[in-house]
Amino acid sequence: MRPAKGAPSGSFALEGMYQLLRFGVFELNLDLDELRKNGTVLKLSPQPFKLLAMLASRSGQVVTRDEIQASLWGSDTFIDFEQGVNKCIKQIRAALGDNADNPLYIETLPRHGYRFLAPVRTKFIPVPPPQVKEASSGLIANVAGEVRARVQSSAATSSAALSPRAGASSEGVSAAGERKLSKTTIWLLVGVVLLLAVGAILLLRS
Repeated sequence: MRPAKGAPSGSFALEGMYQLLRFGVFELNLDLDELRKNGTVLKLSPQPFKLLAMLASRSGQVVTRDEIQASLWGSDTFIDFEQGVNKCIKQIRAALGDNADNPLYIETLPRHGYRFLAPVRTKFIPVPPPQVKEASSGLIANVAGEVRARVQSSAATSSAALSPRAGASSEGVSAAGERKLSKTTIWLLVGVVLLLAVGAILLLRS
């Protein structure tokens, strides 16, 4: 258990849970300091939010101005309390669309305090799990690894495809060498035959 944020002392919320105060189309999240209308977040400054949470958590009860001063500002805070609380009430009414002359939510008790008129329901909802996102460095590493794997795969495929051609090329070179050797041998034999013929002619003439 832990004290609920924005609520008066003595109010507690469950660990791992958000405490909500619902009234009409509005919802107060005491842990996130959020005021929502039909699910849409409304802008409300911290002090007015705390005062609204204090009033709503004591729906139907009179909250005196002295209690408000002690809870929200403390006895050691030197401010114009009257002006401060009036400003907070004005901002709250503007956010709720409330009317001071014909209030639906906040009733003013002159020189005494305020009372929250609407019925309030308290609800606890689980705190959503944190959103875990992979760091950009991890994404880059993954992409680099994938590119590297694809390049290696492509290189292996290319080598396999080129290997038969390489063998065929070697065989072609060997065949060309053999043909060249055969032609040389033939020319040598022709030369030898010619030399023998010339020698025989010379012998006959002598």
